[in-house]
Amino acid sequence: MAIRIMHIGVGRRGQHWLDYVRDYADAVSVACVDPDPQVLETVRKKCGQNLCQYFSSVDSALINVSADAALIASPSQLHSEHALRALEAGLAVMVEKPFAPSVQGALRIVQKARTKGRQALVAENYRFARAERTVRKLIKDGIAGKIMSVTLTDRRRLPSREQGAWVAQMDYAQLKEIAIHHFDSLRSFFGSPPTEMTVRVFNPAWSDYRHGACTEALIEMEEGIHIQYLGTLTSHRYGFSLWIEGEKGVVWTNRKWVLWRPRGSRWFRPLKQTKVPKGDEIPYPREGTTSLLNSLRDAVLHGQEAETSGSDNLWTLAMVEAGVRSAKEGRTVNIPKLFEEVSGTEAIVELSEKSLGQDGY
Repeated sequence: MAIRIMHIGVGRRGQHWLDYVRDYADAVSVACVDPDPQVLETVRKKCGQNLCQYFSSVDSALINVSADAALIASPSQLHSEHALRALEAGLAVMVEKPFAPSVQGALRIVQKARTKGRQALVAENYRFARAERTVRKLIKDGIAGKIMSVTLTDRRRLPSREQGAWVAQMDYAQLKEIAIHHFDSLRSFFGSPPTEMTVRVFNPAWSDYRHGACTEALIEMEEGIHIQYLGTLTSHRYGFSLWIEGEKGVVWTNRKWVLWRPRGSRWFRPLKQTKVPKGDEIPYPREGTTSLLNSLRDAVLHGQEAETSGSDNLWTLAMVEAGVRSAKEGRTVNIPKLFEEVSGTEAIVELSEKSLGQDGY
């Protein structure tokens, strides 16, 4: 049975998802929603009138179309609003990152999903990339032993015009739009919740972003894992490096290859990478999307909670919120305490604790 998907937001990333659903046997697109008439016209010409129906408002689409799930790729500040509307209408939701503009907004989505008996997922596709699945398995299998320190550097030559006008004008652009992926991956690699963060953001003179094109962070996770992070949107070329140093040696990846250097050895050697579902091995923007659509299908048909469920993603979003607070206030932020501050109720703290179970923390 093919699940019926309503696409809320069909700009650049939303159109990617239309392509992925078209190529996916277990789903069909039944509606596209976007307030921009030019965007809708572009999608209509691309997809054809018979593929699905087209709407300028979410409410109109929810009233007139029968769907099983909403795939939300609207601007980040609208994610909470659109997810809550779709859940209220009885749909499961898969939301592009960030899940919500704040932890409080995300908690409302998680609570609404539980009240309505539907699943809320986050489209954190980096987790399912082949190199990242390989690193995760290596660490889980203990190849490096106890992890000592981690260094992650992500350099991008990414002008704001490739992100969208609303991203160019937002505060903490790199932290909210890109670092969030890396924070989620780090949680996945080590199966450990974050405990505290110290963050600094800056904007090079040549940046065409209004604020925060670069992020530096010191992150501490349980088990004493210390992480140095640098992410930039204004580099002169692309480059990624993840160096994981443990008691038994070093795991390194550039997201294309995964290398291992045992303790005492001078040389790295390449490792065979983990198999992933067909399509997930294709580079960005498609990497990991087959697994995400599988998760959405299973959530709709079987009520199965996804690896990237909304409740799991609370900790990722809390890292971003802690980063913003740290940069604003010039201090180290304790992340469990942040949960307590933004929740104000024992019930919401309980939701955050339940999210720890997703990766066996």
